[in-house]
Amino acid sequence: MRRVGLLAPFFPPLRRVGALRPGRWAAHFEEFGWEPWVVTLASQSGDDHSLGIDPSRILSLNHLRSSSSPKADPSFGMIRAWLDARVPYDGFWPIFWWNQRSIKRWFRESAKIECLVSTGDPWSSHWMGQNVARELDIPWVADFRDPWSLSRVPLRNRSHASLAKDARREADVVRQADAMTFTSDTALQRYQKEYPAQSSRMSVIHNSAGSLDNDEKRKTHNSEESSTERIQLVFFGSFRRLSPIDPWIKLFRQVTKLAQEKRITIPKVTLRSTNESLHALDQFSWIEHELLSSVDSNQGASILEQASILLLSSHPDRDDVIPAKLWDYLPASSPILSLGSSLDVQKILHDTGQGSQFDSRKDDQLYAASQWFLDQLLGLSEKPPPLSDEWIHAISPKTMTSKLCELLDTLTKQSRQQFKEEDV
Repeated sequence: MRRVGLLAPFFPPLRRVGALRPGRWAAHFEEFGWEPWVVTLASQSGDDHSLGIDPSRILSLNHLRSSSSPKADPSFGMIRAWLDARVPYDGFWPIFWWNQRSIKRWFRESAKIECLVSTGDPWSSHWMGQNVARELDIPWVADFRDPWSLSRVPLRNRSHASLAKDARREADVVRQADAMTFTSDTALQRYQKEYPAQSSRMSVIHNSAGSLDNDEKRKTHNSEESSTERIQLVFFGSFRRLSPIDPWIKLFRQVTKLAQEKRITIPKVTLRSTNESLHALDQFSWIEHELLSSVDSNQGASILEQASILLLSSHPDRDDVIPAKLWDYLPASSPILSLGSSLDVQKILHDTGQGSQFDSRKDDQLYAASQWFLDQLLGLSEKPPPLSDEWIHAISPKTMTSKLCELLDTLTKQSRQQFKEEDV
């Protein structure tokens, strides 16, 4: 079996969205003839890995603890935030720089990989990937995931000097990588426009759904009553800078105003998220907040299925990102309400029939969103149909992994052919 190196700073059992993409790849690589060998910053505990990967094939640098862990070191988070604002790439770059010799040696002598995939963010993984690929002379895929310096909304608050250096180093990665992958068509088009000479080496591999209903369950889902009588709004994550609550506050105010105009009593609802508290909701007597204790997509299917409305949120100006939780929302067949500006999200919701998107910055769309929302609360709209078999297949982790493996097959074949020609 061929071996692929995977530079994945965030990786299971770390529970955060950046760990899901490489974790789902690693779980299916061997089905397509590739054995994953992983370098990660996340601590790996125990001999039995959650993905069934032999622990000897995971090199953990043990510099990162899950932010959800009670043993997490808050001082390290503060130091990393300070570094993120000033160090090109990100605050994890010093960790890679310090460990680069051991990483190269492990990939060369223990893993003996034929190709390499680095996934970001953090973008320092691409710096490490570039160095490893150059020294081992192997094909390298830079999985950008979301935009790096071309994003209209930076992932972190950065200094101007750091952003300028990021742009130069990003250009170097684009020139050197054998292939680049993104998670949205908008991001792909933005990079192809900025780097036309490298556009043919760029492609999209979407994120995937962590758990999918079996056929029988999907057929009966819409005909069964929910196991809870509460009206639940579910945001499968935490409201933060990149997924702010402000657009939702604007919506809830408009819903309140619309209900008053129509002399309608809004039913009581529960908004569930992983935020400890949401004081901004105190102004609405019809909404109460409840802590969502788990965001593990493999265990949260029942939470999503019981939702009255699934909330999808992204920064209004962040139009080049498809929130990863959308893929977990789709199989639940609960109506999805997106407040954002992503054309990708709008098309997916339209094509699947699973929900609607409105731009909260536009008064007419905000008003339309409030009508949509109120109709859902009052039971005046039908639930979406079960997701089609075609879409179930399209968004499965196995399908997305197959696309990456096809790319690896092509690159290694080209590399072997080039080696033969040079040898002749």
